Amino acid sequence: MNPLTAFILAFLLYITHGLYLSGFIRPFQRRFGDIEGYWVAMSIFTVVFAVLITLLYPELYFVRWSFPVEYFLLFLSLSVLTFLPAVFELGKAKSPEINDEGVKLVKSMGFKDAALLQIISAALPEEIVFRYVFLGLLSLWNPFAGLIALSLFFGIGHRFSHPNRNWNVLISNTLVGFVLGLAYLYTKSLLVVMAIHWLDDMVPWAYIKYEKARGVIVGTTALLAVLPLVLLRDGLISIGGYLTGVYSNESLILGTGVAIAMLGVVYLGLRLLKGRR
Repeated sequence: MNPLTAFILAFLLYITHGLYLSGFIRPFQRRFGDIEGYWVAMSIFTVVFAVLITLLYPELYFVRWSFPVEYFLLFLSLSVLTFLPAVFELGKAKSPEINDEGVKLVKSMGFKDAALLQIISAALPEEIVFRYVFLGLLSLWNPFAGLIALSLFFGIGHRFSHPNRNWNVLISNTLVGFVLGLAYLYTKSLLVVMAIHWLDDMVPWAYIKYEKARGVIVGTTALLAVLPLVLLRDGLISIGGYLTGVYSNESLILGTGVAIAMLGVVYLGLRLLKGRR
């Protein structure tokens, strides 16, 4: 089995999980509540899913369980810069006139609950599925095509789960998907991308939650976006060299095509499910 075939099988198995997981999820929802229970179950499922795909395609397992601090800081800086297209949306979210259930939930959660929810709903399951399984398999076929495909799918795919999300936010999602994907390809460390993903989600939570500390949060975030890029310039050059080495116009076209195909499959699947209701 070649890696592209393995990816197609893994992708189809994952996007159809709603057809066979409901019975598995319900006990967790009864135990922990609808939101927390769902994500506890999904986190367990994604770990089992990753193990299954690794057993089917052992070449996938090239993870390094190291934590290179220099490259963690550099990729964290790049990920913070991806907030820029959506920065005005964050400003709207803190407005008292906004009557959004998601914003209300953010404001009601303490640090412990928010930190745990971001781990089980984003940092753990999304990095295992999108970076380890999907990007891992595609990178064995074509690293840059896989990076483009998963970045576009990760970003635009948020439209399926968040229909009201504006396009500037989706652009930000796509850019952060690119940075996380590049971080995984370069470091091979799931710990690095999970930590960056978690921090990227916790910063907006803190900004909305702690009104009196917003100035400090903005200042700290700005420093994180700039200082490592200046102080660790050699590492940044090394990352740029890697990206140049895997880039090709052909890969860009292939990756875009794969992303469109992935988005099309999900769209058709959702239309089919909607038609059956």
